[in-house]
Order: sequence, then structure tokens, then C-alpha cells
Amino acid sequence: MSKRSAVKRKKKEIKPSVSSRQKQPGKSGPPQFLIDAVDAVNVGEYDKAIDFLKQGIGQDSFTACKGIGDIYLLLNENEKAMEWLEKARQCKPESVDVFDSIGRALVALGRKEEAVERFGKAIKLQKDIKNVHLLVESMQRMGESDRAVEVLEEMLDVNPQRPEVMFELGLLFERTNRLDKAERYYKEVIKSGPHSATYDHLGCICIKMMRMSEAVYYLRKAMELLPDNTGIWNNLAYALIQLGEAQEGVDLLRKVVDMTPGYSKGHSNLLSSLHYLPELDQQMIFEEHKRWGQRYAPISMARTSHDNTVEPERKLRIGYISPDFKRHVVNYYFEPLLDSHNRDVVEVYGYGNVDRPDPTTGRLQKKFDCYRNIRGVNDDAVTRIIEQDKIDILIDLAGHFRNNRLLVLARKPAPVQVTYLGYCDTTGMEAVDYLLTDNVLTPPELQKFYTEQAAYLPGGFVCYTPPENAPDVTPLPAAKKGHVTFGAFTTNLRFNRPLLKVWAEILKLIPNSRLLLGFHSGGDEATQDRYLSQFAEYGVSRERIEISGWKSHTEYIKQYNDVDIVFDTFPENGGTTTCEALWMGVPVISLAGQHQNSRIGLSILSHIGMESFAVETPSEYIAKAVAIAHDPENLMEIRASMRSRMTNSSFCNAKRLAHDVETAYRRMWRRWCREQASECPD
Repeated sequence: MSKRSAVKRKKKEIKPSVSSRQKQPGKSGPPQFLIDAVDAVNVGEYDKAIDFLKQGIGQDSFTACKGIGDIYLLLNENEKAMEWLEKARQCKPESVDVFDSIGRALVALGRKEEAVERFGKAIKLQKDIKNVHLLVESMQRMGESDRAVEVLEEMLDVNPQRPEVMFELGLLFERTNRLDKAERYYKEVIKSGPHSATYDHLGCICIKMMRMSEAVYYLRKAMELLPDNTGIWNNLAYALIQLGEAQEGVDLLRKVVDMTPGYSKGHSNLLSSLHYLPELDQQMIFEEHKRWGQRYAPISMARTSHDNTVEPERKLRIGYISPDFKRHVVNYYFEPLLDSHNRDVVEVYGYGNVDRPDPTTGRLQKKFDCYRNIRGVNDDAVTRIIEQDKIDILIDLAGHFRNNRLLVLARKPAPVQVTYLGYCDTTGMEAVDYLLTDNVLTPPELQKFYTEQAAYLPGGFVCYTPPENAPDVTPLPAAKKGHVTFGAFTTNLRFNRPLLKVWAEILKLIPNSRLLLGFHSGGDEATQDRYLSQFAEYGVSRERIEISGWKSHTEYIKQYNDVDIVFDTFPENGGTTTCEALWMGVPVISLAGQHQNSRIGLSILSHIGMESFAVETPSEYIAKAVAIAHDPENLMEIRASMRSRMTNSSFCNAKRLAHDVETAYRRMWRRWCREQASECPD
């Protein structure tokens, strides 16, 4: 088999550099030779594409020569690629468009040092900062970020008064996660005058460094300069929600959605953020989810027939699609299910949209019968892959959270589609058939708020596997300290004024009690001051509250040895933090509402026989906390027996969960098979 025919057989994996989007001066669209060449590339006919491009040399020599070079680069014929790319460069010596291809060809030929030298010289010759930016990005892709830094710093040595070069250095350091250096250069830029992009990037750096008050300051400055920039609105909304200003953040996200009607990801951001509002309006949230579905995933997009074998009792091929096949909270619950699936009953495929694969990703890949990396693959192509894999039941594990692939499910590549685990709400999509849940989390009376049909798991909607690094449970801290210590170690996205007021009331009713709060941005002094001031407003002195920031998981879980009682948040409950508190022997007080997000605590507690710790009103929450705080003997008994209680419950039984899930899948499949039979003529 020739090299070219081998390449041709893999054409779906190749993303050609030849682009019909290149424009010709004075013309409304690309020339015909380029259109023909792109069409040929897209079907793997590379020789024909090269012929079309050669015919166009007299019309546009630069575009034609570069296109030929890029095709040879695809074919790994790098000497020929260099020959044609150099011809393209000679046609337009001032153009940087060809440099990225030249760099890749030189690296492939083992001449990386030459590529770096050429790029460095080219950067210094550029008068247009946009060209500098393109060349620096190319050097970074070659793994030569440090050399790019050297070149840019040499340019500043020659002329220190170049804020645009400082900005490029900031970008480079930010992209390589050297945030302190990026911040230093960005601050040098704004010394020369206001600069919206720099303020925006400073805000984003502060978000990454958990300095939310500063982030809001910089992003507001950016918005003053560019009031209609929806990207800045999005960043500011995130920072505001992180800071506890959920309503203002949600209002901004609504503006983003209204201004960018085709931006499905922005609308998903709004949907997930609605759950952090102090008052959960379930009807409003449901209507907004349906609006997303109608706008971006109408049922007309969905495939209406599938050729899967209609046999109700055969082995099923199931597919899980997720961005979180990595070290992520979703995987704490998913991996035990994956390990416990009965491979005589189901064949398990994984479709990973993972942005930063890690060792957990590699471990999970080996546990699937087949794993496919779909990161960067467009929705239509992913749909074709799933269809070709003959998946019977496709399960989404992300909902509207970041990096979801709901638009793949909108195309209905599998006859049965399910949402589960990652997102406690409806997708709003008619193409998703079922929601895997339990009847405590989503009781039948709440079905009206879901476009999916609830499929109940009798033993609970998840299985909790205790962390291996959990220390032993210690004696009750109050017995040693002489006072009760409450705790809440969760995201402060769930904090709101009504919640803090309830916590303050409890502290006032329990003399000398303390409250430990821990969340990612808790180390930021401005954020600490914000919450301490709110508690002071409610009559609790600052010295009774201790706020800490990010900790490793080992350090985080050890904190429970200093806590007697954990406060769950409301209206949005915690999940994993509740499980971990319980595993450390600490009872959790939860307030249950009507929305799925506000019933997670009740579901967890119910499945370990502690439903009495889930209450229905703020006054009951206060009363429960006060009562248990005044009963140290009960607290000691709970602490000593909790691990046994959990391990002997259905909640920590992975085989139970797998059996429940597979039983639910079988019911779904049988129903689909019946529907196919009913559609067949007698």
C-alpha cells in the first residue's frame, strides 16, 4: 500500500491546513482553484488537490504555494513541504502566515533549532504586533516558550517603552501558567494608560489566584472601556458569583445570552449559575432550560430512526460521554460504577471530552471496553463516531456544566439517551429521554419540571467510595475544647445572606461556639473581610469565625477532626462535602427544598438512615443545630458509629448501584424495542 493511500484511509483524523476561507483582494470569495483543492483534500484526494493548486499559481502564487506545502506537510513529505513553503515566503516576504507551517516542517525534519532561530529573527523584524503575536504562538506550540520570552525581553531592552510587547509577555506567561510574572507585565502595561484587554486579563489572573475582589475591580475597569464586550461580561459574572453576588452575576449572564443568541455555552453558563440564587424559582429555572433546548437543540435536529438490533434481552452497548474523565468530583462516583458494571450484560464505551488529561484519565481509559478521545472533534463528527459504534444507550454525565457535549445528544446518535450524575437538573432537551435519579432527590411530583422521564434507582442515585487518604475518626472535639465547633467546607458559590443569617442565629444561641469556613478563595483577605463583616451585621463577632482557603485534599479532610457539626448550604446543597463529613463521623444538618439541587442532602442522609438531620424550614434548621449541640453524648455515639453505618448501607455499595443502573437501562431498552415493534406493520 502506498503512503498516500494509507493517509487517505485516515482522512477523517486529518485537519487540513488548506482553507477556503482565504480571501482574494478585491473579490468576494476564494478563487475556484482553492475551493476545488479544499474539496479534494476533504475526501482525501491529495494529488488532485495539488494539481488544482498548481493551476492557481498564476492567479495567486502565495496561496497556491502555501497550500501545496501544507498538503505535503500533511503527507509527512517534509522536504517537498519546505520547498513549496519557501516559495510561498518568497512571494510575500513580509507575511507571517507561512511561518507556522515552515516551523512544523523544520521540526519534522529534525531542524528545530533552525526553526527557533528563524522565528526569533522574524519576531524582531515585525512592526505589527499582531504578527508578533502569531509568531510567538507558533514558538509556544513548538515548546519554545522560554526562547520566545528571551526574544520579547530583548525587544524591550532595545526599546523599554513598548507596552504592546509587555502585553505579549504577559499573555505568554499567562498561557504557561506563570501567573505572577504575567501579572507583573500586565501592571506595567496599564502604567502607560487604560487598556481594556489588560484589565480583562488581570481580572482573569485574579480569578485563577482566588483573589475575587481584585478580579471584580479589574473586570469592572475593563467593562468601563468596552461596555458591550460580552466576553468581559462573562468573566465579571463569574467573579461576582464567586464573590457571593449571585444576582448581579446572573443578570450579567442574561445580558450575554440576549446579546449573543447563538452562544449555547454562554446560555449553559447562565443555566448552571441560576442554582446559586438565594431563592430557587423552579418554574423559572425550568422555563430557562427549555428555552435553551428550543434555541440550540430543537427536536428537528434529532435522528428519527436507528438501525440498532431490536432484541430486548441482548447484551447492550452503552456509552458514557463526559469532560470529567479525570481527577474530578464526578469521577468519585462514576469510577465505582464503571468498575462494577457486569460486562456480561453491558459493553461500555467512553467518549472523553477532557481538556487536561491526567493519570486518572489514563486509568479510566483502560477500564472501558472502548475509549475514544473526542476533544476538539466537532459535534457532527462525534455523532458519526457514536452511530458507527452502534451505541444503544448514550449517557451524558455533565449536563450544562463546562465542556459538555449536549449538542451531540441533540443529534440523537443513540436510540436511547440519558442524563445522569454531573448536573442536578433537566437538560431541557426533548432528545434526552431519561434522567437517572432516586425518588427522594426527584420525587414524582417534580416530574413536571423535567423534559426527561425520571428513572429511579431504588438504593440511591450514587455510590460513595471513601477516600483512601481519610484519617481515622478522632474523639469529639467539643470534649477537648470545651465549646462546640461548627464547620462548612464547600464552595462559597453556595453562600448567600439568608444562609449566613441562619448560621449566625445558631452561633448566638450556642455560647462560645465557633464556625470554621473553608473554600478555595477563602485565603483572600478582602473575601474574608466581606463575610466577616456580614456576620458582624448579624451580631456575631469576627473572632468566632475562622476562614481558610485552598487546601490539598489530605489537609482538607483532616479539618473534620476539629468539627463537631457540619452545616450544609441551602438552597443549593453540598454533595461530596456532605459525604466526606459523614465519613469523618461528623453529622450534617441539611435543609431540603423542592428543587433537585436542594434535596441532595436529604437523599444522602435518607440512604444511611439519618433523614432526621434533614429539615424543611430555616427555623427547624436552627432548632436541630441547637438541639444536637446540647447533646454531646449523641454526638459522640454518632461519631463512633458513622463509618459502620455508611459501609453497611446501600449508599456505599457499588455493586448495588451497578445492578440498579443496569436494571434501569434494561427497562429503557425494552421500552424502545416495544416501540419499534408497534411501528412495524403486521
